Amino acid sequence: MKREQEIRRRITLYWLVGICLLGFAIFAPDSGNHPGLSFIQVARHASWHQRLDWKTAWCSVKLIVLSLGGFLLIEAFGTWLIRLRYELPGMLVYLLHVVPLLGMLAGGYYLLKSLA
Repeated sequence: MKREQEIRRRITLYWLVGICLLGFAIFAPDSGNHPGLSFIQVARHASWHQRLDWKTAWCSVKLIVLSLGGFLLIEAFGTWLIRLRYELPGMLVYLLHVVPLLGMLAGGYYLLKSLA
């Protein structure tokens, strides 16, 4: 019984932290000078020729935070499905971890590109 409570508490924690990170990434202000562009597009416009571009670096950090929030939500949903004895759908949901992983790698690359 104690293990079930621990799993339930972990699912709730991952869900809440994931929602908070997604909300932060979506609602935090952008760098400002790029009207009509999303923060992902601003991060993609980072250039190797311009060092210490803080505006694109901020958007890259937001992309990393967005991916981390998605990662936590996928983890919570997959764990919840497995806890309900839906093993195959739970494992298929766990395969979706590839998407936020690619987002984190892209965000890290754009961050490196904007600061180097």
